[in-house]
Amino acid sequence: MEIEILGCRGKIKARAPKYRNHSGFLVNEKLLIDVGEEAFLERKPKAIIFTHFHPDHAYFIFKEETFSPKTPHYGPESHPLIPELKIISAETEISGFSITPVPVIHAKNLKSYGYVVEKHGKRVFFTGDVAWIEKAHLKEIGQVDLIITEATLINKGGRINRDGDNIYGHTGIPDLVRILSPLSPKLIFTHYGDWFFKDIGESKEKLKSLEPEGTKLIPAFDGFKIKV
Repeated sequence: MEIEILGCRGKIKARAPKYRNHSGFLVNEKLLIDVGEEAFLERKPKAIIFTHFHPDHAYFIFKEETFSPKTPHYGPESHPLIPELKIISAETEISGFSITPVPVIHAKNLKSYGYVVEKHGKRVFFTGDVAWIEKAHLKEIGQVDLIITEATLINKGGRINRDGDNIYGHTGIPDLVRILSPLSPKLIFTHYGDWFFKDIGESKEKLKSLEPEGTKLIPAFDGFKIKV
């Protein structure tokens, strides 16, 4: 598989060269995961999958426009702006890829999924945004060749909100490294928050300093490509 990271910016005002676009990942020029920018559709994917329906992952939410491309599109739940969405709830074959949804805790009132994408024996886990992933779901994922995850907050613990017994928000990069590094030799970080833009060079070094033994941490940029 070849993966191109189309956008690395979270839902923030800060931006910089190579860090302008919101979330989007293109796999083998066929499968588009998240559509943070309308321009991503110009790549003419064969299928589209959404992790969740926040506007930095689904541009049309912010514009309050109906999204109804001819391209088959999938997501974790129905949405009034996406009348032709196909709900994905179990392992599914999409455009030659095996797609397994993984429940992820993130949004207060929205369902969120990460996805394990598999082809020719290679497995990549796209986490989407994460407040937490239950241990049982991590166990179900098993070993993967690569994980692509978020970098909204550099502090341990991130920013977790509570609504009764429920949590939502973003956990910190140190927490993501701790729970994800046992699953893969490579973690790629995108979806940067404000902390990253204060000094990009220094921020990349700070992220890399969290690298545990046996797992490489890779800070991505818009247009970053990797083969698995």
